[in-house]
Amino acid sequence: MADAVERFSAIAADVGAAAARDFPGLWDQTDVPPELWRRMADAGLFGLSTPQRFGGQGMSVDEIARVSRVFVRAAGVQGLSTVWTSHNLMADWILGHFANEAQQAEWSPKIATGEATMAFAVSEPNAGAHPKKLSSTATADGDGWRLNGGKAYVTNGPVASVFAIVAVVNADAGGRKRFGAFLVPADAEGLTIAPSEHVAYLKPSGHASLTLDNIYVPDTARLTDADDVYPIIVKPLRDHEDAAGAWARLGAYERLAAAMAKSDDLRIAAGAVAARLRVAALALETDQTAEGLLGVRAILGDVAAETQTAVEAHADAFDAGDAALARDLGKLIGVARYAVEARFAALARTL
Repeated sequence: MADAVERFSAIAADVGAAAARDFPGLWDQTDVPPELWRRMADAGLFGLSTPQRFGGQGMSVDEIARVSRVFVRAAGVQGLSTVWTSHNLMADWILGHFANEAQQAEWSPKIATGEATMAFAVSEPNAGAHPKKLSSTATADGDGWRLNGGKAYVTNGPVASVFAIVAVVNADAGGRKRFGAFLVPADAEGLTIAPSEHVAYLKPSGHASLTLDNIYVPDTARLTDADDVYPIIVKPLRDHEDAAGAWARLGAYERLAAAMAKSDDLRIAAGAVAARLRVAALALETDQTAEGLLGVRAILGDVAAETQTAVEAHADAFDAGDAALARDLGKLIGVARYAVEARFAALARTL
């Protein structure tokens, strides 16, 4: 697939550069402009992870992540990369690993062309994605299920055609909750989609809150017959997101380092940032374990602090887009902080 990565990296660079040129202020828009969405679709960027039998490229998450590095470096808008990466990640992880053939046949061709997109709904208000705190339920009802509760922080929620919703199916199985996952169309009766008040950055990536009011779905909407999807879908998805996100942030910081290098006052700092980014890139190439990704996250945390200081002290060295990029990258450091800190603590216990 090396040829495919190289080919789509070139395509992503062209589309990203065109987005930066033709859609000024994209980082401050609530949605991806329809014309830009069509350009991305026409370029084949929405079908990278979809299997070839459904009209996609069948690329792996790691391969798509490498393309995202180029995409965000050219576009300079982290939120645009988030929309696109999440679209492909859902097609790979949710549909590719846990949907049956009928579910894939219904949604995968539409996702490959950009006609449809999928959003993953697990987090809840005041609970995040912590399994002990999640309270949305799915109750068996004849040949189907009734879903009730609420979800928040749903990436791509405002534009999603279908949601993969995680809900409690057994509240007390051996002393802990068990979860199921269900495909719910955006127009399902009882589903209310509202703009999220919790994520005011990463534009034009939209986030939504969901209200689940006695939604009925048939049993055929359930993803996998496993008795608990949390350990097999939700937890591993974090690793996929970390890997894809690390490559994208690497490209974003490479863009900011290039901007810093143009300023005499920031040239030394730019060199220090570039050196850290080379270490991060090497780590991503050679160590894709959970511990390796933690190391990359730590490096990028230092880079975030360095670039944010540069933006604050030398605002005239950055255009509005790059300043917004630095802001969004800084906020990303705090995403899922409890899970990241838990992993750092676990690593410490092994020392």
